[in-house]
Amino acid sequence: MIRSKTRSALLAAVCTLATQPALAEQFQRPTPAAQDATVELWFALAALAFAASLVAVQWLVARR
Repeated sequence: MIRSKTRSALLAAVCTLATQPALAEQFQRPTPAAQDATVELWFALAALAFAASLVAVQWLVARR
């Protein structure tokens, strides 16, 4: 069993720590990386593949 003095000291320490302000750094937005030609080429290929898949799904659904 915790003694009364120890319990009150522990409670005082917890209350003191709980009421301290939290110190944190201000949020810094990440700077976006520049896109190079390789990234743009892969994006174009992905966009074309996505459009082709949409056409294929439409063609498959229309046949039913």
